[in-house]
Amino acid sequence: MKIGKSLLISLVGILLIISISSVSAGLFDSITDAAGGNSDLTVENITLTDEGYGLYKVNCDMIPKKDFSYLEMQVVFYDNGGAIVGKSPLVWNINEVKEGQLLKVTGNAYLDSSSNTPSTAEIIITDSALGDSDQPIFAENVTMS
Repeated sequence: MKIGKSLLISLVGILLIISISSVSAGLFDSITDAAGGNSDLTVENITLTDEGYGLYKVNCDMIPKKDFSYLEMQVVFYDNGGAIVGKSPLVWNINEVKEGQLLKVTGNAYLDSSSNTPSTAEIIITDSALGDSDQPIFAENVTMS
């Protein structure tokens, strides 16, 4: 029976280590909302305006619900068929953002080719420099007019 108790204690210890590792690795840090973002950041009033010659002006209001050491915005442009026609990796960024601080964001997105006219764009916000757009803290599609 001593082996059974040792095995049980070892198993509980391993499960505890795995649980602590998962939490400290950030696997359970945020909950995704319906817009693709999370409860740590509110983004509203997004506009994307064609300024001509491949330049698009991006504006929005942003309110963080926690402190961030860094935030960055990226834009991915899509055509009518859903194909990517361009990416603008560093549209806007800021350091040391405080919880509850209202940010009036204005950035410039560039599209390389004027032969591809985008119909939609995805606004992506990450919390790391040239962040992983597959794991954004906010993402929303905007229809362009």
